Amino acid sequence: MIIIRNIILESDNPEKLKSKIEKLINKKDFSYEIYRKSIDSRKGIKFSYQVLVDIDPTDKELKRIKNADRFEFRQSNIEINHPPKEVTIIGAGPSGLFTAYVLSQNGVKVKVYERGEAIEDRIKTIEKFKNTGKLNPESNIQFGEGGAGTYSDGKLTARSKDPRVRMVLETFHKHGAPDDIMIDAKPHIGTDLLREVIINMREEIKSNGGEFYFSHHLDGINITDKKVKNISINGNNIESGAYVIAIGHSARDTFEMLSDKISMENKNFAVGFRIEHKRQTINNSQYNGKDTDIEGNPLPAASYNLSYNDKESGLSAYTFCMCPGGYVVNASSEENMTCVNGMSYHDRDGENSNAAIIVTIGEEIYGNNLLDGMRFQREIEKKAFNLTKGDVPVQKFVDFKENKETTVLGNIKPSVESAYKLANLRSIYPDIIDEMLIKSIDYMGNRLRGFSADDSILSGVETRSSSPIRMLRDEENKSQGISNLYVIGEGSGHSGGIVSSAVDGIKTAESILSRK
Repeated sequence: MIIIRNIILESDNPEKLKSKIEKLINKKDFSYEIYRKSIDSRKGIKFSYQVLVDIDPTDKELKRIKNADRFEFRQSNIEINHPPKEVTIIGAGPSGLFTAYVLSQNGVKVKVYERGEAIEDRIKTIEKFKNTGKLNPESNIQFGEGGAGTYSDGKLTARSKDPRVRMVLETFHKHGAPDDIMIDAKPHIGTDLLREVIINMREEIKSNGGEFYFSHHLDGINITDKKVKNISINGNNIESGAYVIAIGHSARDTFEMLSDKISMENKNFAVGFRIEHKRQTINNSQYNGKDTDIEGNPLPAASYNLSYNDKESGLSAYTFCMCPGGYVVNASSEENMTCVNGMSYHDRDGENSNAAIIVTIGEEIYGNNLLDGMRFQREIEKKAFNLTKGDVPVQKFVDFKENKETTVLGNIKPSVESAYKLANLRSIYPDIIDEMLIKSIDYMGNRLRGFSADDSILSGVETRSSSPIRMLRDEENKSQGISNLYVIGEGSGHSGGIVSSAVDGIKTAESILSRK
């Protein structure tokens, strides 16, 4: 099998693609599959493909094929030695779920404890919060089966070339994710479809003997002689052969409980706001005003990825978790605090597109005591809550620059899926962050038409871009100096996003299975 990269077409046309491959390999009898597909709009609308072609050319023949190489799927080989009979996993987000999935497929009994609810109940709880403002601190957009990513865009992008990335995509696809995640350069499932995928994975784990316990909160851990003796969940002591802590980046009470029990340190993270524009504005800018390819096929909702480094302050800013045709959601998880996130459904057909616009900060801004970053997040979220009494505060960009409260909206209306209120967001962050955000948005507006428009909508606050701490661990993902405790996923500070967290879970399962 070979892979041919950078096949360029002006439309997404299977017949033309096959014809192009035929000319490249000079053969008519072959089979192929698309490995990756992306849109390049720098010089008109072009579709760029990577394809796998099932032929076995000689080295001389291969050299004649432009942009071609031999290709073999690299599978992650799992060495099974003497794993424990039972493993306890704390957290049913991507890292915990994939740890459980791989272990259960290889005969290990897994028990998964999740502080939030199962998806079926979590959906109802979140809808109630949207409609009434009544928060359940244990089950919300941050906590519950599937993790925070279940209520985002369901992005499956990853920079890693680890072969486990392919395994993650294949596993999601097997459990109901759409076919396009296997080929799109920037795949996404969408929050609506991802929920069913997660449920299907849960049911397969259960069919392999796994057990799930929802509304079960880790509240203690007993470490003796560099080994976990037991843990406490809902006040009950539980013993196991190994323990996996796969909590999310918002499990602040758990960070506090663990802070004097395992090794951890502060880490940089990013804070800012959500920024919204008309979906059509972003499409026009990215596709140069076109809605279709040359054959009239509609183009997907456009995305972007922007960054800015300020030499004067030494700060950097970037867009994150971009949601084409998406919505802004109140992602709060603690009483009397407000934070937001972005979300898209699979069709990405909302009126607006949004992204986080965030500034990277470190101890020089939030303090150098352990957990000071988490305390800074809480302080900011309390200010946001007090500003509008729990409604999501929103402001036009022009008013943010002029430091005045928004009283009238422009052409862009907020897509917030809960109560929101017009406000002045300049009273929340330190001046250095506000100033950096203004510089960044203006700079990005020179790169993407319409990005810095006066009536662009900011909503706040975006404080949960990543974990404010990092749990120290060894090469097997075990907590530093503790023989039977694994710390993984976003909450550990070692991954970010659905795919990298899932890969972290697979690696952890492999470490447990290969234990001697």
